[in-house]
Amino acid sequence: MSPVRAGPCQAPWAEARPPGAHLPEYPARYPSGLDGSQEIELLTTKRHLLKMIVSTLQPLEITEDDNFKDFVKALNPTFRIPSKPEIRSQFLRVYNEKKRELQSILDFADDIVLTCELWSSRPEDSYLTVGCHFVDTFGNLKSYVLKTTGLLGDTSAANIQNQLTAVMEVWGVKEKVHSVIRAGMPQLKKVKAKWTHMPCFADTLNVVFNDLMSDDELSSVLRKCQNIIGFFKNDSEAERKLREIQNQLKMEQEELIMYTGDRWFLWLDMLQRLIQQYNVMVMVFDKRGKTDLILNENEKMKIKKIISALGPLRNATSMMKRDGFEIISAMLPLLMRLMEDLGKETRNNDVAQKLWSKCNQEFGDVNNHVLAPITFLDPRFKNELGDQNQKQAMDKIKKELTEGSASCPAAKLSDLLHRYMAYESISEGANPLSWWRLTGKEHFGELSKLALKKLEVVSTAVPLERAFSSAGDHFCSQRSSIDPENLDMILFLKSNWSSKH
Repeated sequence: MSPVRAGPCQAPWAEARPPGAHLPEYPARYPSGLDGSQEIELLTTKRHLLKMIVSTLQPLEITEDDNFKDFVKALNPTFRIPSKPEIRSQFLRVYNEKKRELQSILDFADDIVLTCELWSSRPEDSYLTVGCHFVDTFGNLKSYVLKTTGLLGDTSAANIQNQLTAVMEVWGVKEKVHSVIRAGMPQLKKVKAKWTHMPCFADTLNVVFNDLMSDDELSSVLRKCQNIIGFFKNDSEAERKLREIQNQLKMEQEELIMYTGDRWFLWLDMLQRLIQQYNVMVMVFDKRGKTDLILNENEKMKIKKIISALGPLRNATSMMKRDGFEIISAMLPLLMRLMEDLGKETRNNDVAQKLWSKCNQEFGDVNNHVLAPITFLDPRFKNELGDQNQKQAMDKIKKELTEGSASCPAAKLSDLLHRYMAYESISEGANPLSWWRLTGKEHFGELSKLALKKLEVVSTAVPLERAFSSAGDHFCSQRSSIDPENLDMILFLKSNWSSKH
């Protein structure tokens, strides 16, 4: 039988091979007793094993771990676990396969948005993870990780810019990139580049919260809350007594949360859990003579004010998707709701007043906002902008279309935009990208290309399941333990080797 060869985007060990097909990549690697179908089954199993290792950020050496071997043996005593060299060989093959696939996809993308996240595993180690986003031919937002690169301690704006440029050049997308969303990296705020730098929405909320909590009185209250929770976390007898009293009072028992990071929503969870159980905690403090942990009335009031002030943030972010990436056009309606709800809370809450002021400073005037043109092009929200935002949006879009197409008269552009405004809006759960690929292109052709370019900009530099949940901290902890030699390839495959792609 002649060899079956893989296509350009097909793995050389593809499961579609007929039994007995020659596998030139694995000459005489397996026992001679294996026939073709057994060989394919082993390769398929090995591929699934590798996918599990990558998706859970496990070390490649897990196949040599005694406990893992015992687990596999319990499932199937006859299965031969691939060795570390075999897994690494498969790892490199899949990585190169997925890189080729992604390159062929990017070659057909018209416009591209990058996201970049600066993070560290240790104080001396800094990494930059770069992702890309674009709209496919069906109007779906596609997201991939391109590269994770070490910065060797140099987190200057110049080095980050150089690294970003290098990633663009390697993937051949430099001329297609028009926007970069950054998590952190305030050093890039005033840097001039061919692309537009935009802050990550989730990161900006955390910056606002941490700025608010830098107030001496508030930070002192938060430290005392940490001490209270730490007492129960570190004293098993105290926690047992807490649960015993709660059980006697038929109270709901929820685990206390200890948090020391910079994510506002996890602080909110921690404070809410504490307040819910505080009255019973006081009983334990009295029995144990820990009166120094009892909150005074002013401290309790401050905690309640912090919880009330953060409530509008939680309500606003609940409008976002639960996973993946949210396009930035959804942010202005969200910010308008946030500022309105915070404004109501400021009447009797000095913490909310400070939070409102800091949000206004970071995000700008929601009634005359920089995101108005992008939001205007979203058929879900075009009629929710208010007069000032709408006028600003139409003026800027006219200018951009005129500069991009000098042959289009101003009168024609005005008519086009007014027809678009009058056209029926789509539901909030609909996909504005697919709308512009089909309906929008048919009725407002001149606007569709600009709209798709603007609407592919994402609101956060990391997926939403990491931005607004404790899963983000768990992921960061796992990521920091990966062997630097494999870090780039593992994070690339974790993002890009999945059923969604």
